[in-house]
Amino acid sequence: MITLVEPREEYLKSYMEACGEYQANGVRGYPFYDAQDIFQRYENFRKERNLPAGWVGAHYYWLVDTDKMEFIGEISIRHRLTESLKRYGGHIGYGIRFSRWNQGLGTRMLRLGLEKAKELGISPVLITCDDDNCASAKVMEHNGLTLQDKVINTIDGRTFTTRRYTKTL
Repeated sequence: MITLVEPREEYLKSYMEACGEYQANGVRGYPFYDAQDIFQRYENFRKERNLPAGWVGAHYYWLVDTDKMEFIGEISIRHRLTESLKRYGGHIGYGIRFSRWNQGLGTRMLRLGLEKAKELGISPVLITCDDDNCASAKVMEHNGLTLQDKVINTIDGRTFTTRRYTKTL
């Protein structure tokens, strides 16, 4: 069964394999964290303690296949937005392991993640993607998010257009 769970030790090996898939295929989108101290990191984000400067609290969830004991993807739901997250990042970030791309799993994970965001009292929700990330835009559109606008961002010397999608939950 494919479901959204809080990160768990029993899926850590599969999570690390997904990290390797990202590295082997040069994926630069949503970053999976190094597995060292990952559960403490998630707890710190959830409780909003010991965070890097400028970061906000967040809940993390893993999309897993319980029958195969497989990590499929990760979704983070930020508790609030900074001015920079309003331009790039939004409330929700997500990534699907490379070997499971193009199977509709991102759409499923975001649908489940929006339910979690609603439970956390986050509404309306803002989610962003690079303008050329058509797959992510489709995932958002399939979940009923509406394109609010496009903004120009410059991060680490790179200038690019960002799509900003919203939905009231």
